[in-house]
Parts: sequence; structure tokens; C-alpha cells
Amino acid sequence: MITPRDRVLGRIADHLVAQLPGHPLRVAVDGITAAGKTTLARELAAAVSARGRVAAHLSMDGFHNPRAIRHRQGRDSADGYYADAYDFASFSRLVLEPLGPGGDRKYRERIIDLASDTPIDEPPVEAPEVLVVDGSFLQRDLVWDEVVFVDTPFEVARERGARRDTELLGGLEQAQRAFDRRYHAASRRYLDEVGPERRATVVIGNEDVANPVLRRIGGPADAVVNLFSYGTLQTPSVQIEHFGRTLVGKEDVLPGYRQEWVTITDPAVIEVSGTDRHPIVRHTGDPADTTAGTMLEVTTAEFAAADLYEVDDYRRALVRLGSGSEAWVYLASDSR
Repeated sequence: MITPRDRVLGRIADHLVAQLPGHPLRVAVDGITAAGKTTLARELAAAVSARGRVAAHLSMDGFHNPRAIRHRQGRDSADGYYADAYDFASFSRLVLEPLGPGGDRKYRERIIDLASDTPIDEPPVEAPEVLVVDGSFLQRDLVWDEVVFVDTPFEVARERGARRDTELLGGLEQAQRAFDRRYHAASRRYLDEVGPERRATVVIGNEDVANPVLRRIGGPADAVVNLFSYGTLQTPSVQIEHFGRTLVGKEDVLPGYRQEWVTITDPAVIEVSGTDRHPIVRHTGDPADTTAGTMLEVTTAEFAAADLYEVDDYRRALVRLGSGSEAWVYLASDSR
């Protein structure tokens, strides 16, 4: 059975799998301390791999500065955590640049053992097709192809983090104080100065880890996304229910795909669309197979709403329409 978390992660994985930048896809999983970044990054890498793209997970824990640098402004210093915790210059040089355009696709997995505070000089490894990196402050002067921002309220993250780090930090009260004075004080500065949620290409609400919320996908907050619909997303009642407005679209066609039909069992989708019989398309490669529809321009929040509306029979992919425009479309989940 697909859980709500699996479904959201699957939609994000579909989005990443469709990206073909000509070099390994560099994906950041960003957020405040103890937002749930590491767990989500690990699960996301697995979901991408399950869709046929080789993916790996990397933690910024291996790119901390030595303890003498991390704590030079004081063990409880928020400014020290913000400015000195990570060696971003080395990370960019040893990971992001080799995986970027013109890079040799070989990267370092870590430069320090955090527990022992010992530098590590390991040989580089061959890059996967998708590298998913979790860490804090990842949108400060670093170049990414996609950024997933894990949006968790401070009070929830504080409780999670303090419980997680109780033994490491010498007790629950000490851990809570560390989050208040150092980790989350630095995170608040990051939110104020950088605005990472608006800049991220994907935003997921992670207050309830079992039921995360896909809030935005497809670009930063002000981006517009092309979405080709051949089915019920063209219907005004569906648009109003999920987007809060009716959309103005352009007629277009999807060549090389054959339309079929699927029976929907989700009561909410049936209620909004008015039918349990929905069209679905599969790739044939035959130019004689053409599916007519409408290219819609949607916001990244509306794009996320469309992802949640479509049931698991559909998987989102990036296609070229008859007009020459590039657009996203929901295909049969077993289509290639």
C-alpha cells in the first residue's frame, strides 16, 4: 500500500527523474536544523533509484569545518554556527563543480570524520545520475539544479532535535538550550537573510512526517510552469476546486502518445471530476498517435495541487508538444 509520504516523495522523484541537464543532477535538501532533511533525502534518493535513475545520498556532515573553526566564536554562538560550521568552499570545489557542466563527474564524499574531528583524504568516486545532498544553509552561494526545502515549524523541529541530541549534548535541557541559542537562532538568520523557502524549486511541509504536504514544485515561488492536460484538469470545476481559479490555456497536441481510459477509485477525484472514467495516455513513438489537449500555465503551488489531484495510475513526465513547447504531462505510470 502506498502511504501519503510515499506518494509525495514519488511525485518529487518523478520531477527529478525527468530532468536531463547534461550532467549529474545536483539536488539540495535544505531546511532548518532538525527539519527532517536527512531522512527525506535518503528516501528521495531511493525513490529516484526505484524509477530507473542511479541516485546517491550525501550528507553535509562530511563537510564540516574542524572543531577549532566551528567553535571559534563560542560553543553556543549562533553567528559561529551560521558562518563557521561548514566548509562550503571545499564542498563546491570537490562536489558541485565536478558534477556541473564540464566537470569530470568525480566527487569526494567527505573531507572530515565529524565524530573524531579527523581530516579524511579519500579518493573521489564516480558520480551517480542524481546526487541528493542534505544539510543546513545550502542556498548560500552554492549552485544547485534543484532545491527541496523541508518546511518544519521551529517548535516541532526543536522537540525532534533536542530528543535526538540529548545524549550528544549532555542532557535534554542542554540540547534544548543549544537549539534555542545556536542552531535555531542561526536558522532564523538564514531564513531572514536568504529567503530559502521562496528560492527553492520544491517545498514540502514536514510537520507530520507520516503525512507531508507538497506545497510547491517546479521552480521558485514566482515561477510559471507549462502543464499539458488532455483530461479533467481542463474542466473549470476541477480547476476551481484545486487551483482556486479557472485557467486560460492554449490548444495543443501530444504526438507519439495513444489515449486510453482508466477507472478511478479515489472518491475525492470522482466527486470533483464527476466521473470515474478518466483518459490516460501511453507512449508509442508512432507519429500517427496524437492526443489533443490544452497547455495550461500554472504557478508552482498550483502544480503541486495538480500532483496531489492525479492518482497513482499517473506519473508526471516532461514532453515536447506539437507546437514545439516543452510541458509537463501525466502519463500512465507504466509508460516510458
